[in-house]
Amino acid sequence: MDSGPHISGRRVPMTRSTQLLEQWNRGIADMLSALDQESFAPRLLQSVTRLIHFDFLMVFAYRGAGRPLALGDTLPDPQRQVVINAYCAAPYVLDPFFQRVAAGVQSGCYRLRDIAPDRFRQSEYFRTHYSLTGIREEVGFYFPLGDATGVLSLARWEASPGLGRSDMDLLEALAPAISGLCARHWASVAAPASLTRPRLRDAAQVNAAYTEFGAKQLSDRERQIVSLILQGHSTGSVAHLLDISAGTVKVHRKNIYRKLGLSTQAELFAAFLSFVG
Repeated sequence: MDSGPHISGRRVPMTRSTQLLEQWNRGIADMLSALDQESFAPRLLQSVTRLIHFDFLMVFAYRGAGRPLALGDTLPDPQRQVVINAYCAAPYVLDPFFQRVAAGVQSGCYRLRDIAPDRFRQSEYFRTHYSLTGIREEVGFYFPLGDATGVLSLARWEASPGLGRSDMDLLEALAPAISGLCARHWASVAAPASLTRPRLRDAAQVNAAYTEFGAKQLSDRERQIVSLILQGHSTGSVAHLLDISAGTVKVHRKNIYRKLGLSTQAELFAAFLSFVG
């Protein structure tokens, strides 16, 4: 059995790095051959999993703060309803990946747990949406789509192991090629006729939700705190971000609930999503 490539008639044993490079080059060839075809997303997943295991992928296009457009995925229908359809209905506004898009990020590779707020797993977004998806690990690759931004998410279910630092190092090395191919494949989405306002909610409508939610009852500072709480920031994190004391945050939080006629964070989350919808 051949152990590696030949140089001047000599067989050269393949190192681990050479094996990875050979496998990735095969993946690049497969993805290039599938550009502009429905098989591109499955080929992309297959190419990455030759190097690092992921259970599925999903791709969204965002224009500003507008409702995302699902571009593709490799999910079965039952999971798609929870992971994608329910997400696009409203919870996306509190997604850490979306928050980066809203902040202007158009490139890079990020693991969700690295960019999520400190109390993400205690947030209402996690409790009422993300925990229901069954996702354990998620890595997002950002790529430009004209005046929109695409995000490819590679994900693992809860039954799969977590990602290690070496896994992320490799994914970050692959990111330029993955993002470039995604931008090329979904380039048509950037055309005005493809990414229309009826398909993506007007960004101003969602931006207004942040500034107008509770506007008649809450002060500007209280609305800032509401936004951070819903994103999953703890009292300490809110205090740090706004440069105020934790005690002041607690007083504001108590006043927010009183003014809005609410008792819990769950009720706050439901009221905000209803306002956005």
